[in-house]
Amino acid sequence: MPWSTRFLRGFLGFTFVFAGAQKLLDGNFLHSGSPDFIGTQLSGFAHGTPVGSIMGVLAQTPVLVGVGIAIVEIAIGLATLAGIGMLFSAAVGFAINATLFLSATWHVHPYFLGSDSIYAVAWLAFAAGVWEMRRSLDPGRSVASSLENMGRREFVRGGLVGGAALVIAAASKAFAGAPVIGGKGITAASHKAGTRASAPAAPTSPPAATSTAPSAPKGHVIATLAQLPVGKAVGFTAPGIGPAVVLRLANDQVVAYSRVCTHAGCSVGYDAASHILVCPCHGAEFDPAQGAQPIAGPASTPLQSIRVVLDSATGNVILPH
Repeated sequence: MPWSTRFLRGFLGFTFVFAGAQKLLDGNFLHSGSPDFIGTQLSGFAHGTPVGSIMGVLAQTPVLVGVGIAIVEIAIGLATLAGIGMLFSAAVGFAINATLFLSATWHVHPYFLGSDSIYAVAWLAFAAGVWEMRRSLDPGRSVASSLENMGRREFVRGGLVGGAALVIAAASKAFAGAPVIGGKGITAASHKAGTRASAPAAPTSPPAATSTAPSAPKGHVIATLAQLPVGKAVGFTAPGIGPAVVLRLANDQVVAYSRVCTHAGCSVGYDAASHILVCPCHGAEFDPAQGAQPIAGPASTPLQSIRVVLDSATGNVILPH
C-alpha cells in the first residue's frame, strides 16, 4: 500500500473510531432535553436540506439512530485500521459523510468551511487507492470476483470487528458523563411552567427587551432575580417555540431567546465567561446583548427573540400570555 493511502487509512480509521466513541461518551447525546441530544440535531437537520425527509424519519427514533450511528462509525474505523473490508468500509464512510454534507453542513457557506465534504472526498480517494493497489497485484480482479472470493475467514474477521465495536461502544457509554439538561452555563429554574403571576396588568415591553411593570402582568414565572444573577442564564421551555433561555444582562435588564440554533437546529448553551451563546454542533456564536446576532460560525441569522417582562415589585421574570 503506498504511503499516501496509508496516511488516509490511518487518519480516517482513527477519526471514525474517535467520532463514534465521543458520541457515546457525551451524556447529552442520548438524553432528551439536553443541549446536543441526537433527536434535536436530526430535527434541525430536517429543515431546508436535500435529505430533510430522511432526517425527519430518523428523528422518530432518535436514541436507536444515535446508538446505531455511533456503533457503525466505530466499526468502520476499526475495519479501516485493521485492513478488513476496506472497500466496503470506504463505501459506508463515504455514504455517512455525504449524508452529513447534505444535512448537517448543508447550510455552511462557503461549502469548504464544512468538513463533511472533504471527508466524503477522502473516502473516495482512499477507495480508489485500495482498488488500484489490488488491481496492480491481481490485474484480473473485479468487484464481482472479489465478492465471490469472500470466504469464512472474511466473515469471521468482520464479526470480530463488529464485536470490538460493540465493546468500545459499551465502554464509552459506561464512562459517559451525566447529562446537563440546561446546557453549558444554563441552569434550570425551580419554577414550573404554569405558575401564574398574581395580578392582571398587561405588559408593554417589546420582544426580547427588558421592562418593569407597576403591577404584575399575567403570565408564567420562568425565573426570579434571585435565581438569575447578572451575567447568568436560566433555561425554560417557551410554548410554541421549545427550548429557550433567559439571561440577565444588567440589574434591571433581562432578555430571552430561543435556544434552537438558526444554522442546523442544535440547542445553544451559554458561555458565562464570554457572555455569548454557543452552539455545540458547529460552533455558531450569538451575542445576547446585541439581539442574539451571530458573531461567529456558520449561522447567518439571529436567534428568535422571546418577549419577557420583569416585575420590579416581586423580582419575577414573566413570560406573558
